[in-house]
Amino acid sequence: MNNFYFTTTLPYVNAKPHIGHALEFVQADVICRRRKSQGDEVLFNVGTDEHGLKMFQKAEELGLPIQEFVNKNAQTFIDFFEAFAINYTNFYRTSAPTHTAVAQGMRNRCSEAGDIYKKSYSGLYCVGCESFKTSKDLISIDTPNWTGWEKIEIAKNMPHMEILSDTEWLTMTQWFWSKRIQVCPDHLTEPVVFEQENYFFRLSKYKEQLTNYYTSTEALLPSNKLNELLNFLEQMEDISISRTKESLPRWVPVPDDDTQVMYVWFDALSNYIWAAGFPDDMDKVEKFWPGVQIFGPDNLRFQCAIRQGMLASAWFPLTKTFLMHGMILGPDGNKMSKTLGNVISPMDQLEKYGAEAVRFYLIAGIPTFGDAAYKEDDLINLRNSHLANAFGNLLSRVITLANKKELSIQSGLVSDKATKKIYATKKHVTHLYNTYELYDAVWNIHDLALRANKYLDEHKPRDKEADPLDVLQTLTDLWAVLRTLIELYTPVIPKHCATAKTMLETQEKWILFQKID
Repeated sequence: MNNFYFTTTLPYVNAKPHIGHALEFVQADVICRRRKSQGDEVLFNVGTDEHGLKMFQKAEELGLPIQEFVNKNAQTFIDFFEAFAINYTNFYRTSAPTHTAVAQGMRNRCSEAGDIYKKSYSGLYCVGCESFKTSKDLISIDTPNWTGWEKIEIAKNMPHMEILSDTEWLTMTQWFWSKRIQVCPDHLTEPVVFEQENYFFRLSKYKEQLTNYYTSTEALLPSNKLNELLNFLEQMEDISISRTKESLPRWVPVPDDDTQVMYVWFDALSNYIWAAGFPDDMDKVEKFWPGVQIFGPDNLRFQCAIRQGMLASAWFPLTKTFLMHGMILGPDGNKMSKTLGNVISPMDQLEKYGAEAVRFYLIAGIPTFGDAAYKEDDLINLRNSHLANAFGNLLSRVITLANKKELSIQSGLVSDKATKKIYATKKHVTHLYNTYELYDAVWNIHDLALRANKYLDEHKPRDKEADPLDVLQTLTDLWAVLRTLIELYTPVIPKHCATAKTMLETQEKWILFQKID
């Protein structure tokens, strides 16, 4: 038995769970369920990040006390986890009283290493990202300049303006009316200027150590993201890790300085080591740390650079494996946004198709490490073809034939040929699960189901002339295949597989997967 620690990121609670959250949490749950089924002791950490300026602003906008606001929204994530059968071990909230000791403990260790200092700083801060930006991080867009109309009216009365052509007037109107600004590419909002005296963390000190770590290991998956990370590490600078208490009045206090509170990222990134036991149970830390971290594309620098610098400073081993999942795009192939009207709600999808249909699509329809558009037609087609037509149909056919022939298919001996094929498939799929290639794993399971249906068609046990011993052998072999299919599919669709297991053991026939029209 191995000890296996796995953690997701902690989403902000300023809004309801979106389909990107569903992707990350379902992928994580599938990985952890499979490891548990292999006998590993699994510590699976999830939670919510309840600190930060955007939480404070959202609560003020709604006229709610901040703690009431975060309590309400944290509950929506707890309900979400229950609805999608996310079988976590630990749920972490950064507003919990225990979090203060964890965050301060991590900071103290970094301070003891000589890696924290204080200085005045001015920079551009994106509230949506809760991070500082440089000019290289921003994009330029045109925005309305409302004083432009007044300028145009003045221009109309200037001499010789009547000779301008329509095209020239349009160009001038656009020039007067438009104002070019720099915005965050993710939120399309202008960053605000922050000018404060804050504490800084010597992140640049760990540039070489982190670069050597990533270039000498295969810690980051997918590997094609390595260059992006190395480029960031090359330019990595020290980071601000505190704010004045006036700007963020309720967050974790900086030890020995009642004028400052801890910056949301340095604060929240401490949670991962706490779930493994720090600071109260260092034996547990030794047992489970380091672990595996899953995150989305916008978290690469925070998880692989900032957090690892903190760990190195605090004398903890670096995270063992990083899984950067892709981005779910809208049905039109564009990034989801309320403006475009292409946002997908996971709870709406659950209401329409059921939790396990959505779980299955997020694994079988979205490449594990790639970007893909979320399309309901694809969800329907995959569920019907993989689960109803291949897996469910095979189970129904085998039970029907066994009952018709009055055979107990669980008592026969599986043929050597079938045993070898089942073993080879199970070994390969297990390898895919354990190397986090979830998409490829479920497609290989589907291939086994297709081959089993073909095997049933070719051996024709339904024929009256069929040899009873051949029929028994065929159905016994397929019973073994079905057991394997149930085992391998269980991490993805646990409830349906529990039902399928009961059907196979009792030889009772039900409709396991109703087709979706």
